[in-house]
Amino acid sequence: PENVVFFEKLGMVKLTDFGFSNLFEPGEQLRTACGSLAYSAPEILLGDAYDAPAVDVWSLGVILFMLVCGRLPFQEANDSETLTKILDCRYNTPDHLSNACRNLIQRMLVRDPSKRAGLAEIVSNAWVMAGDRGHAAVLPLIVKHHLPHSAHTTIIEQMVAGGVGTEDAILRALENDEYNSMTATYYLLAERILASCREEQAKELMARVGSSVPDEDLQDR
Repeated sequence: PENVVFFEKLGMVKLTDFGFSNLFEPGEQLRTACGSLAYSAPEILLGDAYDAPAVDVWSLGVILFMLVCGRLPFQEANDSETLTKILDCRYNTPDHLSNACRNLIQRMLVRDPSKRAGLAEIVSNAWVMAGDRGHAAVLPLIVKHHLPHSAHTTIIEQMVAGGVGTEDAILRALENDEYNSMTATYYLLAERILASCREEQAKELMARVGSSVPDEDLQDR
């Protein structure tokens, strides 16, 4: 699925692209239309005020369907047909799905948000309970010791100059592994620097490999 990145060798899953999202208070109704059509709940597409957890459950149901079926439940030839399918809540599940998995999807993709499964019901569903019950580890975007100290200092200076936070506040957030705007900014800038370093290292390696090849070998090629 889009914005769900799997790292098979590391045994890790990361969620990405929070550029257009919304904050909510429990019990508060929202009206901001966020998300892609194929993943959007009917109440969002109708422009109704909506309950944030309920629309997230719908989107999670779409992602679950895609993971176990290999396709989206609502994806037609054009947006108009896709919209109609979503509003009618019409989709077909393949025969290979277990009854427990099918039941979970059917509880998540419910047209009426008041009748849609809540998070407590989802985590106690038989299909979810049959899997690994271990808690997912929350990992930082990068390993801090991979970053040169000079680069670390430069990032902090840039963030302070940009008004992201004071030096003490930024360092404290990093030390406590907090997840907020300061650590997010730091890790994005750090990843950009590391990517540039990796690119330079790759160029240097290719240059060394090229210079080590005898001229006669190059001529033979």
